[in-house]
Amino acid sequence: MNPGVRRLLRPSWLISHVLVAALIVSTLCLGIWQLRRLDERQSYNDLFESRSSQPTESLMVLLEGAEDITNIFYRSAEVHGEFDSSRQVYVVNKAQDGVAGVHAVSALKVQGEDTYVAVNRGFVPRVLYLEEGQKNLLPPSGIINIQGLVIEDKEDTRGYGDEVAEIDLETLSSYWNVPLAPVVLQEQFENDTKQILIPLPAPDLSEGPHLSYAVQWFIFMTIGLIGYPIVLRKIARQTIQVA
Repeated sequence: MNPGVRRLLRPSWLISHVLVAALIVSTLCLGIWQLRRLDERQSYNDLFESRSSQPTESLMVLLEGAEDITNIFYRSAEVHGEFDSSRQVYVVNKAQDGVAGVHAVSALKVQGEDTYVAVNRGFVPRVLYLEEGQKNLLPPSGIINIQGLVIEDKEDTRGYGDEVAEIDLETLSSYWNVPLAPVVLQEQFENDTKQILIPLPAPDLSEGPHLSYAVQWFIFMTIGLIGYPIVLRKIARQTIQVA
């Protein structure tokens, strides 16, 4: 065995080989993970575009006909009823166009039903939320027709209160003491500079940075696969020349 090979088989070098091999495997796994994230993002975008482009239907009809509640997520729906101004919460720590604020969520009593629907009525900049106070953010009175996007709720571990971290339907149903439909309706309306509430934007349907991240990880893997053996060969030759 020549001196160069013997040197590269020393314990210190063996540790180096193992570490580089681990880094190569890690970058490969990270690249594959980013490609999977890209596939998930593309699938979500396709699903959202497919469902949101379907004609608007009655929310109650959609709920009655849904074998699986997830099948009506992202559908455009409408509901006829009356807001209960005594049942409203604010989802804090939200931001829109770089502005911090809250989402105003109100309970709407469905006309002819015992069921209520949690309606996300829109975004309020935090400055206005603090200046105007909750009294000026109450929903309109009387029978009204609301059109919006059907979305899922999210678990909120903060508990009850007028300010919440997420729209958790189980928590809200208990807090408001009313039966709630198993979905949230995100209201869609034209922006009006005369009103405080700002409509929520449509979800971002870009593919995100996942492909570029995957390419970066694969480049790092390639550098390890090609560059490290070159370095080892150079060190082995230098050792032989010195010997």
